[in-house]
Amino acid sequence: MDTICALCGTPLTSTDMLVGKNKLADGGYLCAGCFTKAITINRDLINTLDQYYFAEITGMFLKSKIDSGSQNSGAVYEYNAPTRLDEIKDQIVALNARLSVLANEEVNMLDTILDKNENLLAIAECIYLHNNREGIIFATPWRVVFIDKKILGGVVRNEFPIREIISIEHTENLLYSILQVNIKGASAEFKLHNKNDGRTFSNVVNGNTQYPQTYQKPHTENLQAFQQNISGLVQEEVYHTSKEAPGTIFEQLEKLGKLKETGILTEEEFTEQKKKLLDKL
Repeated sequence: MDTICALCGTPLTSTDMLVGKNKLADGGYLCAGCFTKAITINRDLINTLDQYYFAEITGMFLKSKIDSGSQNSGAVYEYNAPTRLDEIKDQIVALNARLSVLANEEVNMLDTILDKNENLLAIAECIYLHNNREGIIFATPWRVVFIDKKILGGVVRNEFPIREIISIEHTENLLYSILQVNIKGASAEFKLHNKNDGRTFSNVVNGNTQYPQTYQKPHTENLQAFQQNISGLVQEEVYHTSKEAPGTIFEQLEKLGKLKETGILTEEEFTEQKKKLLDKL
């Protein structure tokens, strides 16, 4: 049977159709579960459902949910404006960036790293070849930044101000590309998982002329420490986080396993770090 429930979208079974009187005025049907919920809200629907349209039924469901929430908690339902992180994720979508689920932790930190009016020009997953850390690299009109959410909490950040960058070069291979950021007296190389991302970074950074001559980094309240890297031109900043939620722990375990598979962690190191993560659940 190809017909689906008008409310929940699940395929209707022969048992659902045995309910009887579960047809809407516009021709749709409700499954047994949704029909039961409907008559719980309005008992008269047992015999009059065929007089109501889909929009009217969904309106009843919504009103019942709001009324129930207000009675139980006194909650007031208001429109929630998009957060800064929502805006950043929209920018990532607009850039057609191909990020895997392994980059979620780093992406969720971007609202604490980007300034209020700082927009993304490019973003990609990568490995920083200087220390073999895996994370994301992004470019804005002001800077190029690499960040990696540390396995045991915190974020490592390496920053290259645009005014310090002499040029950006890239080399494409069959499955990936190498991005080289050339700064005064030094360079940094990144292995980008998507080979086309190298060309994107080269184009947006080398062709970028609309950036402030002076850029003051926004103050971050949870900035705990920083140390110099790449001949003193790159700052590595560590942010300490509180105890992680179970979902975050499982994501970190997945990344830990990937580090073991790539040979960055030994079996003993993997076992030790895994135990520390599980102890935080």
